[in-house]
Amino acid sequence: MKLIIDSNIIFSELMKKSITREILLSPNFTFYIPDFYNIELEKYKSAILEKFGGTEKELDELVKIIHEKIIVVVEEEYFDEMNRAEKIIGKIDPKDIPFIALALSIESKGIGALDKRLALFKAKFNTDLFYEGINL
Repeated sequence: MKLIIDSNIIFSELMKKSITREILLSPNFTFYIPDFYNIELEKYKSAILEKFGGTEKELDELVKIIHEKIIVVVEEEYFDEMNRAEKIIGKIDPKDIPFIALALSIESKGIGALDKRLALFKAKFNTDLFYEGINL
């Protein structure tokens, strides 16, 4: 199953071992994430490391394992949908524009997200851009 994954899911998994790790490493899914994720990872890496409970080297190793399971999509691949995505979610959270654009540009089940604003967006606009019910 193809699924766009929100950065918060990865960050949550990095901070604390949970079912999310099993999902991320499951062969049942192919995860995609916009390259904006790399900027967010660098921005929040020190905060993630504080909650990680291990060394920076161990965190880097886990990130490497996760990156083997995730397809990071460069902006050129979803750029054509950026304006449409901005109209959809730009006023709610501009940082989510790349995730929406990616969801609009590839055939997938939608976006798997922990972000409460995205869940509210799904409910408000009755859209299939978001996926719930991930099972291993």
